[in-house]
Amino acid sequence: MSHSHDRSGREPGASPTVSILTVPALFGGLVLGFLAGYFLVWWGALVVIAVVMGAFAAVVSGRERDAATALILGTVLGYGGVLLLATFRGAL
Repeated sequence: MSHSHDRSGREPGASPTVSILTVPALFGGLVLGFLAGYFLVWWGALVVIAVVMGAFAAVVSGRERDAATALILGTVLGYGGVLLLATFRGAL
């Protein structure tokens, strides 16, 4: 009996494997983005851009794609969230 596999080598219906660093990278990105937005406000955008560029380079090179994508997402969400809060509170 032969089993069919998809391109990743997994059997159909098998759950995908996710890097163990994904959740810590997402949390770290949220914290980093929040702190950059809270303490550096507009200069924090430079921190966010640097993190996004570094993590994007890791995604393109194929190293820890899940974790790098989570880091990008967390950083942008953390920074954007603190700026939205500041805008709604009238601080900006």
